[in-house]
Amino acid sequence: MNLQIRINILLLQIFLIVINCEAQSSRELSYGKFLSLLKNTNLLAQKAENNLPFAGYQLKAAQGNFDPQLSSSFNNKQFNSKNYFSYGSAEIKQPLYTSHYLKMGYQYGQGVSINPEFATSAIGLPYVGVEVSLLQGLLMDKRRAEIKKAKYYSDYYKDEQKIQLNELFYYASTTYMEGVYSKKINSIYAYFSNLAQQRLEGISELSKSGEKPAVDTIEAAIYLQGRLLEMQASEIELSKKNTEIQTLISSSDELVKDRIEYSDSLDQLYLSASIAIQQLLQNETISNPLLSQYIAKQKVLETELRLKRELIKPVLDVSYNFLSNDNQTYLQGFTTNAYKWGATFSFPLYLRKARNEYKMAQIAVQNNELETINKQNQFSNKRKFIVEALRVCQEQINNAEKSVNYSNLLVEAEKLKFVNGESSLFLVNARENKWLENELKLAEYKLKYLKAILELVYTDGNLNFELS
Repeated sequence: MNLQIRINILLLQIFLIVINCEAQSSRELSYGKFLSLLKNTNLLAQKAENNLPFAGYQLKAAQGNFDPQLSSSFNNKQFNSKNYFSYGSAEIKQPLYTSHYLKMGYQYGQGVSINPEFATSAIGLPYVGVEVSLLQGLLMDKRRAEIKKAKYYSDYYKDEQKIQLNELFYYASTTYMEGVYSKKINSIYAYFSNLAQQRLEGISELSKSGEKPAVDTIEAAIYLQGRLLEMQASEIELSKKNTEIQTLISSSDELVKDRIEYSDSLDQLYLSASIAIQQLLQNETISNPLLSQYIAKQKVLETELRLKRELIKPVLDVSYNFLSNDNQTYLQGFTTNAYKWGATFSFPLYLRKARNEYKMAQIAVQNNELETINKQNQFSNKRKFIVEALRVCQEQINNAEKSVNYSNLLVEAEKLKFVNGESSLFLVNARENKWLENELKLAEYKLKYLKAILELVYTDGNLNFELS
């Protein structure tokens, strides 16, 4: 029996030595450093950053609708050694912010069979002019709508970046807290395993001298085995959380191989959160980026609604070109006596397409308004629930701390009675089990409190996960 006990103690010592060796090659990581590494190295954080240039490119693409437009064409026919016709034109048009164009062009038409409409002098015909929309497109057109929507989409994608970062930091912060919690649980089991080892060694000595029965040695050894199994299980859970943390702060080609050693303890983080909660509760404004994104989307939909309403109008486009009538001076012969103008008019008789698309746009605006109000109510009610949960959780922590203190006192009293022969090892173990249970509950409540605060930050959407 003594040989078996010594083997168990040796195994425990080897296990503790292995843990210490791993800790020596560990990578120390604080919560603040973790958040910094997360922002700089996490692939999803880098993906979120791409929303900003994407929004900029979209705006520039919409602005490209107002770039000058250059066009040209040329046709020629030679038959029986004759120039039947040579006709060419070139034009540059500058769109204005309204649905108008300024334009300048040149036409050339010569040949024995050229259409008189296209015939010009030998040096061609330059012109300058304008094109205007007098009905549809006067107040709003597709180009202006695209510019406005692109500006609103810039806010939309900025909010999208914040949404993605908010979700990432919330998940990562919760994972970090669970890692610190696993470290706490592991240290609790290690402490109680050490107590069980010391008790086994003491009872073994007393058993040798005949002061305690040999059966107490067996019971103490069984109790130690249970503590060792619990500590090993907690070590596996801690290793699992370390792997999750390493994945979050490492890119795909730069895996962290060192063991994570948390420089923050569960008690330190709980204390910091208890201080930070006061400021969080004072600011009742919910600035969640999801709400801001709904607002940005509402502006996009309202712009689309204006465009759809404009498309119900008839199309009346007018163009007017000043022509040059001086074959010698070329560009100096523009007068009001030489011009070309034209107008186009179109109007669908039933307006089914324009009217129904406008009604569809109205419904889209209304639906987004309803979704925005619903989401605001959800966040408001969720925040109230979290605040109440934090209050209850704080009371649970206070009660759990009292239970831990009372359990510790009972264990010490039971040990004293056991030494005096007034109690049994079974009762000592039972008291210690209750103490362990209360310690685990206290750690669980503190983790629950930290998670609730992180959820409050996530709901508010201010990205202040540093808890400062």
